[in-house]
Amino acid sequence: MAQLSSMKKGLEAARTDTVLKLSEHVHYVRMDDQVIVADMRSGHYLGLDGVGARVWDLVGVGATRGAIIERLSAEYDVSTDVLERDIRELVEELVARRLIEVRPAVH
Repeated sequence: MAQLSSMKKGLEAARTDTVLKLSEHVHYVRMDDQVIVADMRSGHYLGLDGVGARVWDLVGVGATRGAIIERLSAEYDVSTDVLERDIRELVEELVARRLIEVRPAVH
């Protein structure tokens, strides 16, 4: 059953209008162009740099996946297809690690 719940969260994360939020049990520190994320429940750490760190910043302000893609496409010279794929994969990984949460968009 937990696997089904995880799959549903992954599908929700793939939607561009879902709001992404940092999990409450996560602490992080920014050092130059890197973000070091600590999961206080598991004791695991994750390092993000470059675009990954920028995505973390945007999740920190409650951006939707679509808004993140739009913002990064303006900041980086990369095709939208590549950007969408990479952001989707990163978001799915962060959700699977329970570092970020997916919230339904409010319409």
